[in-house]
Amino acid sequence: DIETLHSESAPGQMEVVLPYQADVVKLADMVVLARETIGACAKKHGLHALFLPKVFEQYAGNGMHVHLSFASIDNPDSNVFSSSGGRSAGNSSQGLLSYMGESFLEGILSHLKGLTSLTMPTVNSYRRVGPGCWTGHSISWMVEDKECPLRVCLDLSSSE
Repeated sequence: DIETLHSESAPGQMEVVLPYQADVVKLADMVVLARETIGACAKKHGLHALFLPKVFEQYAGNGMHVHLSFASIDNPDSNVFSSSGGRSAGNSSQGLLSYMGESFLEGILSHLKGLTSLTMPTVNSYRRVGPGCWTGHSISWMVEDKECPLRVCLDLSSSE
């Protein structure tokens, strides 16, 4: 299943959004199936589907990102990122994130350099990184900022 499919900023570039899947093995299978299906459909129509990180120098590159949820073991339906359920975070999140939410992000950031060996495994991967490329070129996190490697998306219209 595909949740959303829409065009992106570069010529012929598309974003494919897969539905939420808590089982990471099933999620990995869904990603492989989507890539194989897209490639087969393109081939059937005499085209090539490229999943290269940087195809055109003058346009944004391609990447893959994941959305993470952070819930309490005691209450799997809870949103531990939100400051509404616990101690408020510092100035960096303007009180929008909980202390645990900020700590979760800081834990990922402390390993970010090492994680690039998994998230950017080829020389071409580094060609898409830089200011204005929506690639997270610094070790940081922000609320609703596509330039950061960790972007926190908040629905301010709800309590979650």
